[in-house]
Parts: sequence; structure tokens; C-alpha cells
Amino acid sequence: MKFTVLGSGAGLPSKDRNTQSFVIDCVLEYNEYILIDAGEALQHRILHTHIKPSKIKNIFITHLHGDHIFGLPGFLSSRAFQGGEGIPLKIYGPKGLAEWLQTTFRISESTLNYPLEIVEITPHMNLRLNNFDVHVVPLSHGIESYAFIFKEDDKIGELQTDKLRELGLKPGPVYGEIKSSDTFAVGDTVYNTSDFIGETIRGRKITVHGDTRLNSDDEYLKLINGSDLIVHEATFLKEEKEKAHDYFHSEINQVLDVFTAINYKMLMFVHISSRYTDEDIKEVNADLNNRAVIAYDYFELPIPRNVQ
Repeated sequence: MKFTVLGSGAGLPSKDRNTQSFVIDCVLEYNEYILIDAGEALQHRILHTHIKPSKIKNIFITHLHGDHIFGLPGFLSSRAFQGGEGIPLKIYGPKGLAEWLQTTFRISESTLNYPLEIVEITPHMNLRLNNFDVHVVPLSHGIESYAFIFKEDDKIGELQTDKLRELGLKPGPVYGEIKSSDTFAVGDTVYNTSDFIGETIRGRKITVHGDTRLNSDDEYLKLINGSDLIVHEATFLKEEKEKAHDYFHSEINQVLDVFTAINYKMLMFVHISSRYTDEDIKEVNADLNNRAVIAYDYFELPIPRNVQ
């Protein structure tokens, strides 16, 4: 599994940063990509990757500002001609998303050749997707905006085959039968399968924010605690805390300070304002620790499973 950034910029795109779009690549695990937000020119960005639109089967929209949705109608239309025929697609997003898409398709006389379902989300809604529980967290942005917490199911540990061999059991279908049972017998002796299973492989946890003011609420921090990856906006990079608050955005140093109260593996900053130069970003990046990074377009981050 890996996380791919298709657009890392804020509301106004630059030559180097497109507006916001992300992909959770879980093709190897679940044969699909999960798209989060759909900035303008999304379908063009995908052309520079190995991502197949037909394998995007679920889309999550954090909020309805244009820099997060203007690429959606074009992508949906193109998907119909890029192997998507007959393959269902589901979109999750705030109230108003269905009306906007329906109006866009009606006026442009566009049609799709695959089933499309739009689910309008509400605060603290819980969703089930593949082997993920998805929790919808409300944010503060002046417009209805959300974070999505993707928590993958834990996986049973590996069967310790060396121990089975010591009991005289040779490899074969019996190994699979043992792993799926609570106990097994060898001769007259009954064994607990748990004694022959390695440590649980913890499911991955990925938290992706829409645009938001900084949140230091204990309940919110508890929800995102333990994330393998937190994706958070940093529209403001240079100690402009009051300005960030006034514009319903976040400042990078404040985010870093607040997140010292929780555990996470990697913190990725996105939604970078176009007014910052490469030198500005290089300077800020140099001060970050090895668990935080300012993302750029086409940045990829592997997210391995972890043994508990």
C-alpha cells in the first residue's frame, strides 16, 4: 500500500503544484485505488502515473470548494471511456455534492456507462470499505469540511511452521486448516492454534484532512492518535498563525506543536500556498524532523503493515 499525491497546492495552482488530489494505492491488497479530493485537471495528472481510472472505485471528497472538486466531472466522464464501463463507482462527500454533479451532467448533457452512487456524509459517520473502517471527522473551515480516518483491519499473524514441523506435521493443506481453527490434534494431544501463530499484524491507519483551522481538542487528537500517516494542510508556512486562523486554515508550526501530544509515524503537509517559493519550502523542510515532510506533486509514500 502507498499514498500518492497528485496535487499538493492550495486554492491557486502554480507551475509546480496542482490543486489537491490524493490516491491510496491498495491495488495489491484490494485491487483498487481510493481517490481523495479531485482538484482541477485531475484526469491530466493521472496520465503521468500508472493509475487506472477503472480501478478507482471509491472517491472521498473532503469539502466542496472548487480546488477540491473541479476535476471531478471531467474524471467521471473520462473514466467511462478508460475501462470503467459497467464498473460501479461510489462517491462520499458533503451535502450538496449530489446536486452539483447532477446539475453539471444535466446541463452538459453528459452520461456515464457505469453505476454511480453518491453518499452524502455527516459528522462522525462510520463507513465500511473493503477491509477498512472509515470514520468521518468534522473540521473547522467556514464551509462543511471533513477528515477521513481509514483504519484497516488487523490481520492474524503468520503460522509458525517450524513449530508444526517439530510436531511431525509436514507442509500441506493441513497448515491452512490449522490456521483457521482454534485447536488441532496430533495423535492424542490437542494443541491451541494460538500457540503456533505469530504476533498480530496491525492494520494501517491513514488520516487525511480537508482544509481546516488547527484543532487541539482532546477527542479529535484521540481519534487520529496512532496513525501511520497523517495528511494535514499547511497553507501557511511562516509563523502567520493569526492569519491562518482568520482564513480558516492552518500554520505548519502550530500543527507540529499540537501533534507532539499524539503518536504517529509520518506527518505529510499539503495544500501549500502558491506564494511560497521553492527556497521558502526548502528552508522550512530543512527544519522538519524525520517524521514530517512537505509533499510535492507525485510524491509517493509506502505504508507497510506493522507487527504489534
